[in-house]
Amino acid sequence: MNTVPTADEAKAQAKRLRIALAAAGIDVGHSAALELLAKSHGLADWNTLTGTAGPAGAAGSRSGDLSGTGGDEATTTSAVVPILRMFDWDKAQEFYVGYLGWTVDWGHRFSDHSPLYVQVSSPDGARLHLSEHHGDGTPGTAVLIEVADAAGLHAALSAKDYSFAAPGLEDVPWGRTVTVHDPSGNRLTFLQADGDRARADRELPPIVAEVTVPLEPGAAYDLFTSFTWWVEYGREVDAPVTVSDEVVFENGQGRLSIGRVLHRHRPTHCAMTFTLAQDPATPTRLDVHFRPVDGGTRVRLEHGGWDARNGERRGKFTDWPVILGYFEAAARAV
Repeated sequence: MNTVPTADEAKAQAKRLRIALAAAGIDVGHSAALELLAKSHGLADWNTLTGTAGPAGAAGSRSGDLSGTGGDEATTTSAVVPILRMFDWDKAQEFYVGYLGWTVDWGHRFSDHSPLYVQVSSPDGARLHLSEHHGDGTPGTAVLIEVADAAGLHAALSAKDYSFAAPGLEDVPWGRTVTVHDPSGNRLTFLQADGDRARADRELPPIVAEVTVPLEPGAAYDLFTSFTWWVEYGREVDAPVTVSDEVVFENGQGRLSIGRVLHRHRPTHCAMTFTLAQDPATPTRLDVHFRPVDGGTRVRLEHGGWDARNGERRGKFTDWPVILGYFEAAARAV
């Protein structure tokens, strides 16, 4: 008989699972380990486990810093990640990785012949779980994924040599959509909402800087989001730190906030508002993407969110290559 553990017992089991997977070279976050642990007890997800365990085990998990490697404290917010059924991983991988250009973050089997459970994520940080487990999702499930530029996505997909999809670009009353179906019949609709489309028409392009570091994506993500590498030249301040969801400089003169954490998607993407040398009422945005390449990880920083309200300051932010140089040096010293 499979006895359902309490939430505290399950968290301890999930921690041991993470350690065992890490020893096998599989990097799984705390939340993902909880989901896998729930499935090992024959339950649909972590929320089902905590509900089955009763009120004493109804605590969630929280990442208390930007690195997303926090402990077991309670939280009031979490990401919603759809679980889609799949039947053929090779075809699913061809679709999600080869066609959509997403990344496989991790995968897990409980034994050599067990069903596969995988997380994939988009360059913009959207995540999906794909499962071969019976009962995980129903083929034909519809998922809505928000995007900033539907026309750009449509053009990119249309240019690919993929025989099993011919996406259309459709204007609907609530925005613009691109719809595709994965090999298991699940429907993915990418939506650029009307407000987002109008805003995109007014926005200036982001400032982009890239660097390659000799670390695997998880280690590169952790180093970047620790901010220990940051050198704020020209001012006597320490490296910024994350306090709750706020990123701040601290020195003898007090605290200076430079932004607030928006997304933690280790090891592929993190995002924050950015207010350094700007009016906090019209913040810009930093998106940092981590992609595995030969010899390490390609780190792409996009400083966007420029529009008519703050665009006059865009030309002053020319130092990102220099700042990322400090990050590269720190990565090479690890």
